[in-house]
Order: sequence, then C-alpha cells, then structure tokens
Amino acid sequence: MTTAIGGITWNGQNSADLGLAITYDSSQLAGGLFSSTLTQIGGQSAAVIQANNRFDNVPQVFNFTTYHPVQQSDIAPLHRAVEDWLFAGVDLSQYQKLAFDGYPDYYWQAVPSALTPFSITGMTISFTVTFSCLPYAYETGSDKYQTVSDGQGINNPRTYSSLPLWHVKGTGNGSFVLNGVTYNFLGLNGDLYVDSETEEVYDAANNYQPSMVQFDNYTFPVLDTGKNTFGTLTNIKLEVMPRWRTLL
Repeated sequence: MTTAIGGITWNGQNSADLGLAITYDSSQLAGGLFSSTLTQIGGQSAAVIQANNRFDNVPQVFNFTTYHPVQQSDIAPLHRAVEDWLFAGVDLSQYQKLAFDGYPDYYWQAVPSALTPFSITGMTISFTVTFSCLPYAYETGSDKYQTVSDGQGINNPRTYSSLPLWHVKGTGNGSFVLNGVTYNFLGLNGDLYVDSETEEVYDAANNYQPSMVQFDNYTFPVLDTGKNTFGTLTNIKLEVMPRWRTLL
C-alpha cells in the first residue's frame, strides 16, 4: 500500500497531525459533473439531452491509514479525534475551506458527508472520509480582499468567470460601475457584503439585507474572463475578493 504523510487540511488542522496518511494508490481526484437528463426516444439512436445548466456537487473521497503502529487502546481516542476534527466547531450548514497537499495551488469549498467505520488490520487503522465539494476549485490566495478604485481594471485570464465576495462600505445611497453596468446600494449604514456566488447580501452582523441592493434583473456583479473595468464609485469604498476558480 502506497502512502504519504501529507494529507488534507480541514477545520484548521492537517490530517497528518492526527497521525494519518492518505493512501494514494486507492484515492482518486474527483472531476466535474455536468447536470443533464438523457432521454431515449423511439426511432432515434441518440438520446435527447436536457441540460440543467449547472454542475453538480462533487463527492471527493480520501482514504486514510495510520502511519504509526497503534495499540488497541489507541482506537477509541483516535476515533473521537477524527470525529472532532471533521465535525466539532464547524458550521455544517455552510461550505468550509478544504485544502489537499497534493493539489497545493487550489482549495475546495466542502462539507463532510460520510465517515466509514474504522477497519483494523494488525496494528493499522484505515477508514474513508467523503466530502461534498462545490464543483469549482479556488486559487490559493484569491480569498483575500483587494481595494477597488475609479477606473481600475482587473484582468481575468482564466477560463471561467469569477463570482466574487464584495465588501461595500458607506453611508446612505451609493453605487459602483463594472463593465458598464451600475450596481446600486440603498440606505448603507456601514459594512455590507455581497456574495455573487451564493447571491446573498448581509451586513457586518451577518443579517441578510437584500433590500439594500438594487441590481438590474437582480444580477450580481461578476468578473468575466478577460479585462474587467470599473467606472465611477459613488459614495462608497469598495473591496473585492475575486476567488478565482477552475472546474474540478
């Protein structure tokens, strides 16, 4: 069995800190799942494709083994430690950052969905953890804010558009222009966060504030592939967390 001491980082801790190694010879890196329905019709030799215009969540499986010999007295404490690592102190109603040592330039947004029973062979424990991941991987370091100013350009040379997190700060009404489209804000009273991925708007206290934005057709601002140009910022300060992404 081929193993490596490196692992995954979840809930602020690397699996190697628990004495676990990933068994690379039996692990797979999941890929994108385009959602569609295929319907066979009589007299036709090709199924009709009904596209659902989305990519489904991706199940990512990691197979673990202990890389130090264990005693029987180690089994229960390790089981509790693994469950705490996966589930304790984590908001399981929200996706969280998952980093994999074998994929160092990207991270995933995930939630644990399955933990198999421990398999005990001799002095080794093995088990499997499955995460349900959003269908995109995000570039490491792109989850940091950068300040936006009038007339600024941001280039996105990647294949996929970015659905950023925007931080708007101001008082009263304000707006910004991106690629010729104006995004308006109403009744600002400090910090407002606009998540273009989840299409949610909330304040610094994490209260939802959808009435504080006025977007045409309720279309949230994105950073398209290629050059993106900001026009005038009116009565606001603006930061963007680009969250550059690629399909799993």
